[in-house]
Amino acid sequence: MSVRVTIEAASKAEAQLIANGLPRAAEASSWRGLGVIRLGAKNKAETRELVESVSHSFREHGLRWARVRCDDEEFVFKTNGNGHGAG
Repeated sequence: MSVRVTIEAASKAEAQLIANGLPRAAEASSWRGLGVIRLGAKNKAETRELVESVSHSFREHGLRWARVRCDDEEFVFKTNGNGHGAG
């Protein structure tokens, strides 16, 4: 079962940082000022791997926020007021 995955970030540059950390090749684009990565996952396991990769990139690069949409599921990562990420 294929899963459609959309990853959004505050800018195309931040989305490209996330794309560079994904387990497979992906390219960031820009849409309405947001950075966007669109790709498909083969199954739930690959979907989890993509979400974990976004979480890792979010923390590693100190991004402001990122959102991952996988069909009907949504995962939001954002920095709280003290500079520590919450995800």
